[in-house]
Amino acid sequence: RSTQCTSRRQRQMCIRDRVETLAASAAIALDNARLVEALRQRTAELEARNEELDAFAHTVAHDLKNPVSSVVGYADVLRRNNATLPEDVREEFLDVITRNSRTMASIIDELLLLSSVRGVGKVEMHPLEMGRIVAEARGRLLHLIEEHKGKIELPESWPVAMGYGPWVEAVWANFISNALKYGGQPPRVELGSALHADGWIRFWVRDNGQGLSAEEQARLFTPFERLHMVRAQGHGLGLSIVQRIVKKLGGQVGVESDGVPGAGCEFYFTLPALPTT
Repeated sequence: RSTQCTSRRQRQMCIRDRVETLAASAAIALDNARLVEALRQRTAELEARNEELDAFAHTVAHDLKNPVSSVVGYADVLRRNNATLPEDVREEFLDVITRNSRTMASIIDELLLLSSVRGVGKVEMHPLEMGRIVAEARGRLLHLIEEHKGKIELPESWPVAMGYGPWVEAVWANFISNALKYGGQPPRVELGSALHADGWIRFWVRDNGQGLSAEEQARLFTPFERLHMVRAQGHGLGLSIVQRIVKKLGGQVGVESDGVPGAGCEFYFTLPALPTT
């Protein structure tokens, strides 16, 4: 085709060619912009994940350091002096080793739980037998209940919620264990639920502890990337995992406390109710 557009037909063809060229250039530019944006988002996700993993590793190392040191120290003393130590001292040392070993086992369980939560995309929800799930959670905490001489009060029945049983059991176990550790002397723990008109169920755990100030409440459910900067009464890793679990199930978590000594706290999470037909 001649480079000069002399006739009307040639001018029309030249205009069409130029429009097509511009359209192709615009399409390429748009594709490039989309690729750049996708790359930017992916880079941001990787940076956030790296920050999260760094903070998570820092937190786990911090939480494991003390119980590991305690177990090694007391076991070493027993190894070197077992024959000369009084029986009551040996029993005390063994109790310390047992408690700290359970702490380490609990942290490992949290790591495994987090791994399962992170590895799941879409969660398949099922109707939950909440009474059985709570019973399983309590069974995991028998040593804490006995150690703290805690009393747990349960409702006569539970509404049916939708969720994933093993994860919900882990949420209950975390809330109940915290209530036993930070409750009154002895701890009194009350479990319950409330069915809301909007189709959601609020499940809660109340304790008789010292309560939490507004500042402490704001620091509890902390994103992983900030865990190393925020430590509230030993909470942190477990509650961050709880928050991630409930969020994946579509619900919310929170805590309420008047901050009045002895008034305690109420930790809660929400799940969708079983749809009515």
